[in-house]
Amino acid sequence: MSIWRARETSGGIHIAGSGNQVNTGRIGGNQQQSYVGAGQDTTSLQAALARLAELEAALEEHAAELSNTDLARRTAGRIGEELNSAQPDQRRIRDNLEDLGLAIGSAAAVVTVLQGLNAAVAALLG
Repeated sequence: MSIWRARETSGGIHIAGSGNQVNTGRIGGNQQQSYVGAGQDTTSLQAALARLAELEAALEEHAAELSNTDLARRTAGRIGEELNSAQPDQRRIRDNLEDLGLAIGSAAAVVTVLQGLNAAVAALLG
């Protein structure tokens, strides 16, 4: 059963209930939206973010060996944006992982780290 409460505040409207919270600013002013999920397991997310950090370090260390260094960096950044968003887009993450594999090419040290990231993301997304 969901219980929702809403109240108008000087900075906008605050709505909360069932583990969700949304804050919005006034129209025409600054707006903020935050999501707090009830009972979310963050262990898988933290593992995926740790693997992404390892990958970003490997991209820098082996930049000369990559097929397309700039694309690899941008694509890793997009994956990070999705992982850090309130509701990651699974299709976009998977597409970017595929693009990242192409940008990395055959740089063995980086491919190994990418495989670890793929496994962590698979555990997160199910």
